[in-house]
Amino acid sequence: MRVCVIGAGPGGIVTAKVLLENGFDVTVLDKYEQVGGVWSSGGCYDGLANQSALRIFEFADLPNSLHFADAEDTQRYLEKYAETFGVLARLRPGTEVISVRPVDGPGRPGAAGWSVDSRPAGDGTAEVHREEYDHVVVASGAHHHPQLPGLPGRESFRGTVLHSNEVRAGTFTDRRVVVVGGGKSALDLVTRAAREATSATLVQRKVNWMIPERFLLGLVGYKWILFTRLGEALLPRYHDPACIRPVDRLDERVKRALWWLITRDLLLSTGLYGLPKHLRPDRPLPFHLAHAGVMPRGYVRAVRRGLITAKVSAVEAYTDQGLRLATGEEVAADVIVFATGHRKVFPFLDPSVPVHDSAGRLRLYRGIVPPGADRLGFVGFRQVFNNIMGMELTAHWLACHFRATLRTTPSEQQMREAVEARLAWQEQVLPGSGGYDFGPYDIHCADELLHDMGLPSRRAGNLLAEYLLPGGVARRYRGLTRSRRPE
Repeated sequence: MRVCVIGAGPGGIVTAKVLLENGFDVTVLDKYEQVGGVWSSGGCYDGLANQSALRIFEFADLPNSLHFADAEDTQRYLEKYAETFGVLARLRPGTEVISVRPVDGPGRPGAAGWSVDSRPAGDGTAEVHREEYDHVVVASGAHHHPQLPGLPGRESFRGTVLHSNEVRAGTFTDRRVVVVGGGKSALDLVTRAAREATSATLVQRKVNWMIPERFLLGLVGYKWILFTRLGEALLPRYHDPACIRPVDRLDERVKRALWWLITRDLLLSTGLYGLPKHLRPDRPLPFHLAHAGVMPRGYVRAVRRGLITAKVSAVEAYTDQGLRLATGEEVAADVIVFATGHRKVFPFLDPSVPVHDSAGRLRLYRGIVPPGADRLGFVGFRQVFNNIMGMELTAHWLACHFRATLRTTPSEQQMREAVEARLAWQEQVLPGSGGYDFGPYDIHCADELLHDMGLPSRRAGNLLAEYLLPGGVARRYRGLTRSRRPE
């Protein structure tokens, strides 16, 4: 069976590897000249760094010694993985996919396969190459289509306006920089601006929670808190009853008390206690934990020293000098950077295959397949904290789905009902997740996919290890292809 994998980032290469070892004939198309996606040269802003601690950013079959690595080292690891498992030989770099549409045939879209049009990246006049595949996997990434606010007055501002993806070396040097946004990328960039620019201002509508590299007053790495079953048991109960264990039924009063302690420790460990109250999150954990990143080194120190001016306000309009805030204050700038996220869109996908609802949320069963379309899957859009692990498990699930070997095969209506139930749960416990971000539920998300595949979710040799050691790590899931094969 021929499969086209669109994208050679982490999701694309691990999917190709898993499908190859399951007997599929795989072709990988990517617009960049090297594997890595956002980690490749030119894939994201200059200076992008990995926020993963030791043994977190790794696939199950290739150990990795990276610890809060830079983009170059991260890309090297991904390229080594692709080379080791034969993915590079299946890659067509510098190839842009411009159309994916179902082959004409009876039944639902995709029942007879998919037609994929591509051409050399960046050359709109090049001849289009058309091929047909039995299956298509979209692993194009969630961080490639910038989301910019439509503010009035753009024509009056004479400076430079960029999305965070467009920041390159030298962008900030000797200029007044304003960064708009409250996520990890915004804090990364304004911290960099504090070193390079003449002034650095951060404008954020609200202050998000940020995770320290180490908890318990700097003594314990975050993976020992956030990536364990016991840690996940403190979260609101997962939506899938098949994944609920007795530890997940902790009394809510106990959870609130423990989150109070965790919140105080997090404020101390990140240094946020040393900032004015309006520069700390105004809602207690675990609210909006899904949107948290690892606190950039140097951010709090730069704010304390006055190298970063942090403002909490919405942005109202451009002015001839910079931006006007909803408070009425005006902020002068030479460079305005919007670190305002990305649109999860697929411009190449035929409109007969809807994957969003009217609110723009992704509507994918298990966060992987669109109800009503056959032989089509998405990898990397079931976001968890350790998304590299989530991608690998998604790839295994998708291989089973394509081979019709999942434990159960729900009908289209059952898929739609499951999507509705999951979206309702996400809006309650993960507001603003867009049907995409499962945030801190690494292990629960893994359990759900393993249950579908008929594989055991217990991955350690004893109960202490199962509940207290990091479980949201890829090495616990080695050998899944062998485990699925009948004796």
